[in-house]
Amino acid sequence: MSISISDYPIHLPNIFKFDREYLGKQESQNAEQKVFHRDILEISQLSNNRENIMDRVKYTVMQSATAFSDTRAEILKEIREEKGQYDYSDIANACGLSYAKLYAEIEERYENGNEQYYKLDGTLLTKQDEIDWLDKEYENEVTWQKACAKVKSQREISLGHIPEIPIKEIEEFGKRFQQSKENYMRLYRENTQTGKPFVLQNYMYSNR
Repeated sequence: MSISISDYPIHLPNIFKFDREYLGKQESQNAEQKVFHRDILEISQLSNNRENIMDRVKYTVMQSATAFSDTRAEILKEIREEKGQYDYSDIANACGLSYAKLYAEIEERYENGNEQYYKLDGTLLTKQDEIDWLDKEYENEVTWQKACAKVKSQREISLGHIPEIPIKEIEEFGKRFQQSKENYMRLYRENTQTGKPFVLQNYMYSNR
């Protein structure tokens, strides 16, 4: 290539030739690097979001509607396997122990006082929220057991064994479940202080 200045030709060496192909490749590489850095940033953000989500899931507590009944059923299953059957006292003991076991799980969760837990909707969950839930579950259990006692009484009436539903006795039966709850919570607190595990007891509760 030559450029004429004042009629004097100037010859440029080939090394200074304008390499459009080379510049095109450089621009392409720069664009690819920008896309690469952008992708890395997006991956990093996704990773952080995933960690935040996993952390939130770790501290999300699902209050199952069957948690109490499942715990009680497992205890009664062990009683039946050991004794062949279970009676009213066994049911009351199983319910009292179930309450204490679930209460212990709640206390353990909030033991250090630094961690925060959440409900499934993402709102903050407190220890008192969980205790209120457990109390409600126990009330539902007592209502269920009283209903079962009433159904049994109706069957006894149909067989001619009793003249009427013993309403007063059924209410007393419900109070024995509250007594069982208090007994096992007292046992739980005593054993927490001594470091002993709290287990099923043979407290006697009558349906009469």
